[in-house]
Amino acid sequence: MATPAAPSALLSQDALVLQQITGFMSNDFDILDGAGERVVGHVTTTGGGLARLIAGSRSLDIFDADGTPLLHVEDPIGIGFDRFELSTPDGAALARVTRRFALFSTKVSFSLADGTALELSGNMLGFDFAFTVGQAVAARVTREWAGLSRGFLGHSRYVLSIDPTVPPRLRLILIGGCIVLDLIRRKQKNQG
Repeated sequence: MATPAAPSALLSQDALVLQQITGFMSNDFDILDGAGERVVGHVTTTGGGLARLIAGSRSLDIFDADGTPLLHVEDPIGIGFDRFELSTPDGAALARVTRRFALFSTKVSFSLADGTALELSGNMLGFDFAFTVGQAVAARVTREWAGLSRGFLGHSRYVLSIDPTVPPRLRLILIGGCIVLDLIRRKQKNQG
């Protein structure tokens, strides 16, 4: 008899802290439990060093604490609004993500493979964001001070609070959405 797979440590958390650990040519994060004490996942920048030097961090993978790959985030080079792709490790599409025009705020649309529409919107200061499906809030994201040394190096810190009823597949997309948010913020900073 086959043993059922153990639940993902990352996807069973209702609160996560995404703490950036590198920044120059990569955009790696440790993903910690809600208390910020235990590593439950990682975000690793992929792609060649020369490509990252020229175009920045455009390909990232999200792993569970045990090293199991869970999600791939891709930022294809294009013209116009930022577009991103979220997929499973085997390449199956999970969501297409598009940054929308918004004056004094951040707005991002997620078109999930199952037809669900997810929205990410943030305030003018860029510290508080909400993921919504219709009128329901699936998660909230707060950008926090990463500490003096990390802040000086430009490292970001996000706290993701997920509604406990959100299923694992959507939780994965929400985590990918936090990485997309950081990529958008980094591009804005580099342009400004």
